[in-house]
Amino acid sequence: MPIRKEHREYYGRAHREFRLRLIEKAGGEICSKCGIELAQGINLAHLDHDPRSESNRVLLCPSCHAAHDARHCLAIQRRRKAATRGQLWLTPEMEYAPFAEWEIPGWIADRLRQLPLFRD
Repeated sequence: MPIRKEHREYYGRAHREFRLRLIEKAGGEICSKCGIELAQGINLAHLDHDPRSESNRVLLCPSCHAAHDARHCLAIQRRRKAATRGQLWLTPEMEYAPFAEWEIPGWIADRLRQLPLFRD
């Protein structure tokens, strides 16, 4: 999946340098989930789907990265498709689930935390 326009600013030189440092630290392009070693093409994945965060980043092979991002990508595609068709949501919780917490507007995130299903 290509990088969305609103997130491109997070994937510059610093991102590429950090990826190279992780590859050196791991001893090669080795997936941290399945352990496969690639000749090239390892991905730097955000475990929390937040490109702004400096933590929670690991090296994943394309297969593991796609599996990790599947629910998130599906939610984005669902919302984009619904928005182009003018769909109205019954509740904000339905519109934003499952989605990265940092991308949910604050008033909706507060409301989600108050619901019994989403309490920690």
